[in-house]
Amino acid sequence: MFDAVIIGGGPAGASCALWLKMLGFRPCIIERRQVLGGLQNDNPYPNKWMAPVRDKTGFEVAADIHRHVMEHDIVCRLGESVTALEVVEGGFRITTAGGETLLGRTCVLASGVRPVKGGFTESHEVIIGPGRTMFNADFEQQSVAILGGGDNAFENYIFVRKRGADRVTLYARTIRARREFLEKVPPADVRIGTYPVAPEIPEVAGRRFDRIVVLYGWEPYLPYARHLDLARDPRGFVETSADCETSIPDLYAIGEIAQRMHPCCATSMADGVVAAKAIQRTLEQDAVARFAERVRRAAASDPVRG
Repeated sequence: MFDAVIIGGGPAGASCALWLKMLGFRPCIIERRQVLGGLQNDNPYPNKWMAPVRDKTGFEVAADIHRHVMEHDIVCRLGESVTALEVVEGGFRITTAGGETLLGRTCVLASGVRPVKGGFTESHEVIIGPGRTMFNADFEQQSVAILGGGDNAFENYIFVRKRGADRVTLYARTIRARREFLEKVPPADVRIGTYPVAPEIPEVAGRRFDRIVVLYGWEPYLPYARHLDLARDPRGFVETSADCETSIPDLYAIGEIAQRMHPCCATSMADGVVAAKAIQRTLEQDAVARFAERVRRAAASDPVRG
């Protein structure tokens, strides 16, 4: 029986586990990859947004997360995916694809997000989501269609242009990107409205391209919790209290699957701290009650103290 079983070892899950360990509890992380660090393992770009981290790539941030957790001897099940999460008496039962069953007094959902596929299948001509595949792709002298109207779409327009693409057209149903990116993308290269896509050609709105890049945003990754009656927002993200607790008592959701704050590495780590402190309060309430009962029993059995 662990004090907390944390599903996902990215910045949010690792932060929660570290704080729980430092607070004197016994957490366990279940992570489907062989290493911790979550989506940072797919991020080759320097992270300039975290005050204590200077120009480290996502790869390096992920490696630091993994090393830090391991140095604290936190129990980890790496290379294991969760197939079932059940509410049981006294906590939660978690089953892995390898057939292992773990019990936790509390449970923390930190399995992050995945790129929205939009009905497309990834291939040489179709890239879905940012990250390692996008970074390693060859765009030299190619025509590229980018689908999406958010920050990722506009930022990767700039990236593809720098990689030597001959023609880049951005297709967006609506524009949601921040001003910094809007100022760097020529309006003539943007199409707003609906657009038919034929990925097998590949073709968008009747125009042929060498590559199509699908950047429709993110969706929560929670296949193991389909049967749970979790309160969610219209896009499927888990709704939580200010303490990161879900609609199910003692079940917490942190990081990007909750979208409580602007989703990024720093806010995910902050979520982990908030959840760890909430778990501490919950578990220590029980410990204080048990200790107080032992004090009363000791006093009752000792005539002098009584």
